[in-house]
Amino acid sequence: MFAGPFRSLAKKYHVSVPQLAIRYCLQLDLLPLPKTVSMEHMKNNADVAFTISEEDLTRLKEITMNDYGSNNEIPVFKRAATK
Repeated sequence: MFAGPFRSLAKKYHVSVPQLAIRYCLQLDLLPLPKTVSMEHMKNNADVAFTISEEDLTRLKEITMNDYGSNNEIPVFKRAATK
């Protein structure tokens, strides 16, 4: 499971796991779409003024994808080819 590396890196950067995930997406030039109804969570999700190091980005990219069974071919679940 990938929760361990995300938690340890979030702790390293002094941010929450959602903040780390949002920053990760932004650094990959992806558009994260976090969803919450909590104003506190919205503010927290927007506070991503940090940069994940190249070494840590590589570590995150190496995390294996979960097995979604027959849904693995749905684009949202499919791991993009790495360069």
